[in-house]
This record gives sequence, structure tokens and C-alpha cells, in this order.
Amino acid sequence: MKLRHLRTIRIVVSVLVIVLFLQLFVGIDSLLLQPFTEFFLRLQVFPSILRFFALFFTVSGLGFLLVFLLTFFFGRVYCSSICPMGTLQDGIIRLAGLFKKKKKRKFVYSDNKKQVLRYGILALTLIFWMFGSLFLINLLDPYSNFGKISVSFFQPLALWLNNTLAIFLEAQGNYSVAPLMVKTLPWDVIMVSLVIFLTVAIMASLRGRLFCNTLCPVGSLLGLIASKSRYQIAFNDEACNFCGRCERVCKAECINSKTKEVDQSRCVSCFNCFDACPNQGLTYKSIAALRAEARPDGGDSNKRQFLLSLATGLLSIPILKKHAQARDESKPGMIPTGTENPVTPPGSLSYDHFTGECIACYLCVSVCPTNVIVPSFFDYGLEGFMQPKLDFHKNFCNYDCVKCSEVCPTGAITKQTLETKQKIQIGVARFMVESCIVTVDRTDCGACSEHCPTKAVNMVPHNGLFLPEVNPDICVGCGACEYACPTTPYKAIYVESNLTHKEALPFEAGDGPRQTEMDDFPF
Repeated sequence: MKLRHLRTIRIVVSVLVIVLFLQLFVGIDSLLLQPFTEFFLRLQVFPSILRFFALFFTVSGLGFLLVFLLTFFFGRVYCSSICPMGTLQDGIIRLAGLFKKKKKRKFVYSDNKKQVLRYGILALTLIFWMFGSLFLINLLDPYSNFGKISVSFFQPLALWLNNTLAIFLEAQGNYSVAPLMVKTLPWDVIMVSLVIFLTVAIMASLRGRLFCNTLCPVGSLLGLIASKSRYQIAFNDEACNFCGRCERVCKAECINSKTKEVDQSRCVSCFNCFDACPNQGLTYKSIAALRAEARPDGGDSNKRQFLLSLATGLLSIPILKKHAQARDESKPGMIPTGTENPVTPPGSLSYDHFTGECIACYLCVSVCPTNVIVPSFFDYGLEGFMQPKLDFHKNFCNYDCVKCSEVCPTGAITKQTLETKQKIQIGVARFMVESCIVTVDRTDCGACSEHCPTKAVNMVPHNGLFLPEVNPDICVGCGACEYACPTTPYKAIYVESNLTHKEALPFEAGDGPRQTEMDDFPF
């Protein structure tokens, strides 16, 4: 096989991967594509590592080892083909090239002066993780960022296109396309996603894969392995005529055509150089052949710089202390309610497990049919930056749904059957009699009891009217009562989160569960 065909294979694989991930984050269910999507999902590095440790060394969390092996043998093929953020950057590079003059579309070799920055960020990311904070992983991990961008921008665009088509076809008497519910995200979450997207887009437009070789911790980690890969791109001295075409198409800016050197740690294995070279001046060479021809490359210095960066990163440990976001717990003339800690999805086991494994990729946000799982900002503090939570003011957790547990790539939400999920108590409903519309307005209500799927909330007589009464033993914390409660801005009944999820007692015969549909809510 000719080496230039490697570029074609890379393009085919990368397009397949980004299409699979886009349909996943947009919310398209496809049984045909599901096995392929799940396979590439398991190859995302940090999600795979977190899943491996979260699920007690599960085989399904070994995808990162496969990526490491591929990198050890063939270089950073993950960055070129398997990482959706990498493919997104390639698309931005190509699109930006359409608006540039021909001369400015060319890349130029840049020496690797960013070693301390690259490996310093990697060191800080690992240190934060080791001390219980996923802040930098949530902020810099490429898969996590692709998820944020997809859910914040691509999914709303897809929903708008679908609903526009549905309205158009309906006007023609065709009802083959059903309108879909539009999801709304908090403005601060959208702003963070926008900043991430603009940062990546600007870096890609101006300097190709600069993000991958400076800020991305996965790129830096794989760069360490790729620098010792068994097969590497190298110059064929006899065939190379110093034309520089390989350097001008190298979006990692790692090829120096003047000195005939390739920085393997920055090379993302896009194989554009093979396609551009007219004389087969580049080839793969085994590490044994390269060692015979290699000149001193400062490897020992690079190792010293990495260790120096790691030691410097240790100085940042004091900032890892937990500081929850300050909350206003009092307003004149009102009785504030609400859980002290965010409610985490069923299957997340506990607050600590969830914040220790979630990388804020928003896949659970994307697939949640009731949109109750929403991104947060600093609700979990610094260590849980932008991790999702359940917002029962927006909706409730469907009693008959386990979708979030089926798609979580890291094990932050463990996979559940419907039977086990329906017994998980993620929180307990609390009733504030002073805020209830029954006691304040002296009128009947009962919305909370009517929509409780387990009958944990029942109406009992009170001064000629009926007030809710909560049975905490059978409450699962689904939030249907809180969502249905008509009082604003604070709810008279709310779910207090369980820091460690518990098991609700089974129903007695004939007590439930009730069938609750979203459209049944009267408020």
C-alpha cells in the first residue's frame, strides 16, 4: 500500500467517528450505529481511564490501553482519527483556509519551545485528579469539550432544523416528521462552551493543531508515548529535494524540511505529508533504524523539563480545597427551600463518586428525555466544574428511564436495569407546610401527590383541606412532586439529595407505581 493512501484511510475513519458522535450528542437513536458508537466511545482516553477505576477495573474501561498501544506502535493516530475534537479542528482548518490567501494557508515549522507549558498543564491535570478534582479534565479534555460544544450548539441547531422541517411538511399535510422538544441550557454554561469553542477555533484557524500540542492533556500524554513509537515518520535522504511541501501541509507544525527532522511528540499522524511529497521523500522507519541514524534530540532535557513541571505543579495543591458556591439562603418575606447539594443521577452511587468520575461531556444531558439533567456551573465547587445535576424546576426524572446510565463513558453513572433503577433513592422529598398553596391560599391543590410515581406523597386531612404527607421510605427522589408544585420562586415540596444513594423500600401491593406522563402536569 502506498503511504499516501494512509491519509485517505485517516479521513474516512475520522469522518465516521465524528458522524457517530454527532448523532449521539444530538440525540438520534440508531440501533444500527450503536455498536460502532459505543466502540469509539470506549476509546476516549480520560473517560476510559475514569471508567476503568470507577467500575473496579472493568474490561469495558480498557479502551485507553488500546489507544496507548496504537500510539506506541504508530504514533498519535488517536488525535488524527479517533478524537472527535481533532476532526472538528480539521474541519475548522479547512473552512478557515477558504477565506485566506493561498500563501497564508501554508504552515511553517515551529520549534518546540512550549515543552514546559504542555507538560506543565498535563502535570497539573494529573495532580488535580489525584487530589480529587476533575476541574482541568472537565475544562481541557477534548472529548468533554466536544460534548459541551455539541450539546450547546449542534443539538439546538439540529432541533431547530427538525422542527422547521416538521412545520413545513405539516403545512403540506405531511406528518412524517414529529416536532421535538427544544432544550434550554443556563446562559453561563453556554458562555463557557462558547469560550471553549472560540478558543479552539481561533487556535486552529491560525496555527492548525496548536490546541492539541499546548493545552490538551490527552495530546501531551500521547505525545510522551509517541516520541518513543515503534514506527515513525522520517525523511528519506536520497529522495528528499528540500522542496518543503511536507512542512507547508503539516498542521502540527512539527516537520522541519530544512534539517529533515520530525518532532514525533507533536506529530498527530494526519499523513498529509505523504500525500504532499512528490518524490516519496518521507517514509515510515522502525525505531531501530532511527536509532542508528538519530542525532541527540534533547530527550534527557525533555524529561528533566517534565519532572520540573510536575514538581512546580505540586505548589498548586493548596487551591484544591473544597469551596462550595456561596448561596443566598434568605429573602425578605419568603421561605427558601432547596437541596444543599446537587442531586446526582440515579446510578451515580454517591456525590463523591460522581464528582470524582464525571468529565462533564454532557452525553447524559443530551439523551435525557425529560431534560431534567442539566449542566451546572460551580454547583459542585471547583472540583466539579460544569458537571451535570438534576434540576427539578425544569422537569422530573422519568421513573421508567435508564438512558443516562447506558451512555455514560466514564462510569460516573453506572449502568442500571430498569428494575434496579426504580429502587434507587437519589434523594428524599421534604415538605414545607408554611409555603404550601393549601395553607397560604386556603385552596385545594394536591399536584405533588397526583404526580408521585411511587405514592410516597399522599394527601391527608388538615383543617378541612388536604395537605401532602411524605413517606420517605418509599420515596426515590425523582422530583415529580417538586416539578408539579405551583409555588414560586421556591417550591413548597422539594427533593433533598442523598450524598450516598440508598435503596427505597418496595411498594406494598396495589400502591404503585403510577404512570406519569409529562403532559399531565397542570402548571
